[in-house]
Amino acid sequence: MADTLTISIPAPLADEVRAAAEARGLTPEEYVRQQIAWDIAIGDDDAEPAFSVEEDLAAFEDYERTGMAIPGEEVEAWLRSLTTDNPLPRPRPRKLK
Repeated sequence: MADTLTISIPAPLADEVRAAAEARGLTPEEYVRQQIAWDIAIGDDDAEPAFSVEEDLAAFEDYERTGMAIPGEEVEAWLRSLTTDNPLPRPRPRKLK
């Protein structure tokens, strides 16, 4: 059985959470659990997001060269499972082409 943690957030943020959850077909609780699980999975609390076009291009070039990748459907299933009592193992890259 899952532990319960209750938090209070400002009304404007709660409205944003509800809207984001609805847009994804999730309850607000599922959405928040998914976002927290994703944040924990990414790690490095002190780091600023450092996504860049250069990194994206390098990753795509690596895929083109090696054919190694993780299908998006597997990533999505894994992320959704992080909000359950039985999370899936993190998907691993494999040869796709």
